[in-house]
Order: sequence, then C-alpha cells, then structure tokens
Amino acid sequence: MTSTDILQISDPSVEKNSSLAAPPQPASSPNASDTSESGDTLSTIESITPKPTGRRRRGTVSQQQQPSPPLSSGSNTGKSSDTVPEENEQETPNEGQDTPPSVPQPDEEPDDTDWEFWSQVLSDYDRVAKENSKVLLLHVQRGVPQALRGMVWQLFAKSKDVKLEQKYMQLLKEDSVYEKAILRDLDRTFPHHDYFQNKEGQDALFNLVKAYSLYEPDVGYCQGIAFIAGPLLVNMPEEEAFSVLVKLMDGYQLKGHFAPQLNLLHQRMYQLDGLIYDQLPHVHRHFENQGIRSNMYASQWFMTLFAYKFPFDFVFRVYDLILAQSIEALHRLAVALLEKNQSVILSLDFDALLQFLKNDVLEAYKDNISNLLTDAYTIKIIPKRLDKLAKEYQVESAKANTEAEAIEALRRQNKLLSDTTKQLEANMTDLQKDHMSVANQLIETKMDIARINDENDALRQQSHDLKKALETLPGDVELRVKDELEVLSTKNSALSQRNTALEDQLAYMEKMVVDIKVLYADSENEREALRQRLADLKRLVGQN
Repeated sequence: MTSTDILQISDPSVEKNSSLAAPPQPASSPNASDTSESGDTLSTIESITPKPTGRRRRGTVSQQQQPSPPLSSGSNTGKSSDTVPEENEQETPNEGQDTPPSVPQPDEEPDDTDWEFWSQVLSDYDRVAKENSKVLLLHVQRGVPQALRGMVWQLFAKSKDVKLEQKYMQLLKEDSVYEKAILRDLDRTFPHHDYFQNKEGQDALFNLVKAYSLYEPDVGYCQGIAFIAGPLLVNMPEEEAFSVLVKLMDGYQLKGHFAPQLNLLHQRMYQLDGLIYDQLPHVHRHFENQGIRSNMYASQWFMTLFAYKFPFDFVFRVYDLILAQSIEALHRLAVALLEKNQSVILSLDFDALLQFLKNDVLEAYKDNISNLLTDAYTIKIIPKRLDKLAKEYQVESAKANTEAEAIEALRRQNKLLSDTTKQLEANMTDLQKDHMSVANQLIETKMDIARINDENDALRQQSHDLKKALETLPGDVELRVKDELEVLSTKNSALSQRNTALEDQLAYMEKMVVDIKVLYADSENEREALRQRLADLKRLVGQN
C-alpha cells in the first residue's frame, strides 16, 4: 500500500457501506512482512492505560486464534469479557518520570466499528487484503478493535509459525548471559502497568526477552526490546508474541535499531531531519538555531514505537499502522506531532523545547488520539525522497569513515616516527657505550706510557751511576778490570741501544696518543651531530 493510497482514503467520514462496495484493488498487500520496518517500544504506562489481567488476557486471545464466524454489527457493540478493564486513574507515577498525557480508554471501541468487516478479516485475511486493501487501511486508521487486536496483528505480520513457537519453548530452557541485566530492568519497564509489575507479567516479559537474546545473539539484549515486547504480551500469549517480535525485528528491519553501531536508527533520524526540512521549514530552522537534532528526542520514539513516554492506547494504534503498512508510519506520526505543536515549538528555547518534545508533545491530541492518526495520513512522504535521504546519509557516513581512516593513518605514521626516535635513541646509547670503551682504552694507554717513562728514567740513572764509578776507580784497578770494563762497555752499548729503542717506542706511543686524541675528537663531533639530529627529529615529531 503506497502513500497515495492512504491519502485517498484518509477522510474518516467515508461511509462503511460505500467503503465495502469499492471495486477490488490490485494494490499490494498491507502486510508488514513484505514492505515494512519497525521501531521500538520504551513506554511508561500511565494511569489511564489498559490494565490487562495477565493470563486472563492472554488466555482470551489464545481462545480467539481460530477465525470466528461473522459477527453481527450489533452483537458486540458494548464491553465484552474480552476487553481490558479501565486502569485506576489514581496510580502513582514513577519517581522522576513525567506522567504521559491522559487519553481516552483503549477498551472503548469506536461507535462505528464494523464487526462484520473485521470478522471477514479474521476469516479470510488474504482475500480482504488483496481485494479491499484501501478499505482495510481505512479501518486500521480508525483503530483495530481491542478484543481482536492480537489476532489481527499476527495476520498483518504473517507471524504464525509453529516451528518458531516450538523454538521459543526450547529457548526458555536455556540460559542467557543477559539474564541479570534483564532482571535488573524489569521493575523499570512499564512501571505504571499493574500486569508488568506483578510476578506473572514480569515472568512473561523476562521469558520473551531472554528467548530473543538467545535467538538473535548478534542483537542480544537491550532494554528497548522489553518495551517492544510489552504491548505484544498484553494482546497475545508468549509464544505468539515471540513470533511477532521476530517478524518485527527481521521483516520490519527493527533489528537495525539495536545493532552495535545503530546505523539504521541514525539513518532514520537523518531522514526525519530531511522531512522536517521539507515540510516544516520554520521548525527546522528553529531546531538548527537551538541546536536540537532529531536523535535528541525522536530516537526514543523510533526505538520504542512511541511507547517510552506515551500511553498504551496510542502505542496500540502505532502498532496497528506499522504492522499494516511499514516503518514509514513512524515518520508520518513524528512529522504530524511536530506540525500540530509547531506554534509551541517555535516559542521555546533549548531546555524547555527538549523537555516538551520528550514529555508533552502528545498533549495537543489528548482529547482524541484518532485525530493524530488522521493527521499522520495527510502527511505526504514520497518514497523516492526517503531513498534519496538514505543515500545522502550513506555518503556522509562513508565520508565520516574516510576521515576517521585518515586520522588513523596519521596515528600510525606518528607511531612509526615514535618508533624511529626510539631506535635513534638506542643507537645513541650504543655510541655512548663505544665512546666509554675508547676512553677506557686511552686511560690504559696513558698508564702504559707512564710505566715506560719510569723504566727509562731508571735506566738513565743506572747508566749515570756506572759512569761515575768508572771515573773514580784508580788506574791500577782500571787496568785490572779493563776486561770487565770492556764487558761493561758492551753492556752499556746494549743498554744505549735499548734506550734508543725505548725512546723510539716512546715516540711511537706519543704518536699513538695523538692519533687516539684525534679519534676521540672525531667521535665527539659525530656524537654532537647525532645529538643535533635527534633534537631535529623531536622537533619534527612535536610539530606533527
């Protein structure tokens, strides 16, 4: 069913009989499993929301699973035992949470409910969806009867799957790593709803959310999933609610709202910004001036199918539209709410505006929720525009990813420079070790030179002593020891030669000392050049 089809039947004043007499349409089925996506449900239940009685409610729906015979238009116009009793209006709101605006009770069926038509839907949905799709959508706009809502939702979603229900019973026997987190959030989920605040309702909600966390490990658990499951449990048994939940997540692409990167949710927020720009330019400009982005207020609408801050009767109507059509209904409802509150929005600044959008935006429709559905039908959303916005989002997302990759490349380059610096510092350390080794060798050489000098001095002193002894010896002794003197002269000559050799060695060692000093000066110059290069590299790294 296209947007044009909806607009053509949006007038609620169309007579029932004339609607049923409309010629068969070749339009596509409104089944959500073919064309739609879905948002999530995080809703606080206020004092005026329906009050299901647990198993009685679920048992009642279960008894109605088989198509019932056609109902006469006057047989069920009043309140039946299947309807949900009105909730106590004195219920205490959750601490720290705003009470949603008051709305008509969901159990009150519209005066123009065509029970015969809905009986035909239950008995032969495929034929009605094919031949009277526009009439079906007109009745959905008016609201699915509360007593039939669970069965109709399953028909819309085409969720009846015995194998999936058996899989659910099997999953209940398994353990989930998210059980503690689910238990922690149960009391905070629908804090104003009696059914979900007693053990029976909390057990049902726990079972359903735990089973889905096991069924779809890529999604796991998020509190928003519990809020989506709540309205389903109010209208059908657990195993059937599980089947519809799986259809919402897969067929309606609601799973993309809970993926780790939330890419699909961000895309739909981007599309909503584009639709506001197209249809509410003044509101868009005001949001821009105040720094308000759609994800600040509408993400909870889309992730929870408006259930986080809205009453159940409105949430049920949202489910009617999404299951009968597609996720596009969320965009229509969001734009309709903003358009209805345009004058108030334009008068508020950032803090008050954000508070209003999160808590009080439904106040304008508190007297008649159906008017919101009617206004939503009048919103024109061209599928090609949504596709274009989706492509623009993909382009911008890819661009952002490219920038992130460039930043990562710079980080890698910086790491390489840091590694190079560390390597140079290691090389500098090695050079310093080599310098210390050369210095130690120089010290040892100096010590050797000093020792040689001492030996030379000793030899000179010995030669001097010998010469003096020779000069003082008497002549007779001189003759007598002439031979000895000759020997001594020979020794002296040898000593002189050795002395000469030692002096040559000393000269050689002095030359070596000079060479070592030159090498030391060269190493100092090289070390200074390396220190300068290191300083330059550090400055280069600092500039990057």
